[in-house]
Amino acid sequence: MDFTLIEKTEVGDVCYKLLKTNFYRNYFVVVAQTKKDFYCGSLCSSLDAARELFFEIADSRTDPYCIADILRDFEMQKI
Repeated sequence: MDFTLIEKTEVGDVCYKLLKTNFYRNYFVVVAQTKKDFYCGSLCSSLDAARELFFEIADSRTDPYCIADILRDFEMQKI
């Protein structure tokens, strides 16, 4: 699968990335990585909503292991 990097930021010891899938429309991948932890998860949304959520996660210094719950809550709000 092919991805395009949309945003990348480092906050403290965590590197956050927002990627867009080039194969599936409106699917984005959030990656968070430290030296001891890693998370990668996807969400379906508009670019604006994905960027807004990404910056909320990065600005709040969310630990990688917590992001799965945030993405799940985000997806549940659409139902």
